[in-house]
Amino acid sequence: MGRIPVSFERVAAAFQADVARVRPCECGETDYSSEDFTDLSDLVKSFIEKEGEEEDAVGVGWDDWDEDLEWFDSEKREILQTIFSDDGDDDFKCIIRREIELVMMENKKSTPQFKAQLMSRLRERGFDAGLCKCKWKRNKRFPGGDYEYIDVNFAGNRYIVEISLVAEFEIARPINHYCSLLEIFPQIFVGKLEELKQVVRLMCNAIKSSMKSIDMYIPPWRRIEYMQAKWFSSYRRITDEVATKRTSSSLSSSRSIGFDARLLKSYNCRDDYVSKPAFGVYALTNAFYADGPGMLL
Repeated sequence: MGRIPVSFERVAAAFQADVARVRPCECGETDYSSEDFTDLSDLVKSFIEKEGEEEDAVGVGWDDWDEDLEWFDSEKREILQTIFSDDGDDDFKCIIRREIELVMMENKKSTPQFKAQLMSRLRERGFDAGLCKCKWKRNKRFPGGDYEYIDVNFAGNRYIVEISLVAEFEIARPINHYCSLLEIFPQIFVGKLEELKQVVRLMCNAIKSSMKSIDMYIPPWRRIEYMQAKWFSSYRRITDEVATKRTSSSLSSSRSIGFDARLLKSYNCRDDYVSKPAFGVYALTNAFYADGPGMLL
C-alpha cells in the first residue's frame, strides 16, 4: 500500500463542507434517513486504498502522452459543443430551459430545496417532471453516496435537467486542455439520457488525462464509476402531493423581484493551474497534496 499523504483529520475537515452540500432536500416521507448519507470515512479510505493500488502505474509512458492529449482534446470539444448546442431540432429542450429560467428569476438556486421547488413548478406548468433520488453502496472501487436530480418525460424520451452541471466535473489544478472543456458547459443543461452518458464518459476520460499529466491521483468521487452512479444507478422518483405542496408554499414565500444573476465562472488556467479559492471537493483533493502540517514525506 502506498504512503498516506495527509492525516485523516485534515481530510475530514476539508470535506466537511461538501458533506453538507450533498444532503438531499426535505420532500416529505420519501426522504432518506440520516444514516443513508455518504460515509466520510468510506470516502477517504477508498481514496487511500486506490492510491496504493495505482502508485506503480503513475509516471509510466508519459513521453508520448502529451501528443495524444492534444488530439483527444480537440475531438472532445467538438463532441461537447454538439451536445450542448441549441442548433438541433429538439425544441423541447429549449422549452424546458425557458421554464427553468423563469423559476430562477423567482428563486435562489443556492437554497437546499431548489431542486424540489423546480420539479414542483415544472409539474404545475404541465410537465411530467420528477425529483429522482439515487443512492449506491460502497464497493472496492468507490465509496457509497447519494445524489438527486430532476428528470422530465416527454414523447417517449427521458430528459435530465441539471443546473450548473459543470460543478460536478471541477477538479484540483486542471490543465489548460481540461479548462477549455469546462468553458463549453451551459449554465442550464437539458439533455437525453444517452447525451448525459456521453458527457460523463468524455469528461471522466478528460479528468484522468488532466490529473495524470501532473502526476496526481484521481480521487474516487471523480472516477467514472462514481460519476455514473449519480445519474445512471437505480433511483426513486418523487412526484407526490406532499413534495409538491411543501415546495409550492416555499416558492410563494421566497419570491423576489428581478433575476437572481449567477456569474459565469472563468476557467482560464495560467501555467496549467487555476488560481481560485478552495471549495468543496476541490479543497479535499488539494488537502492530499498541499504542503503543510500532516504531510508525510
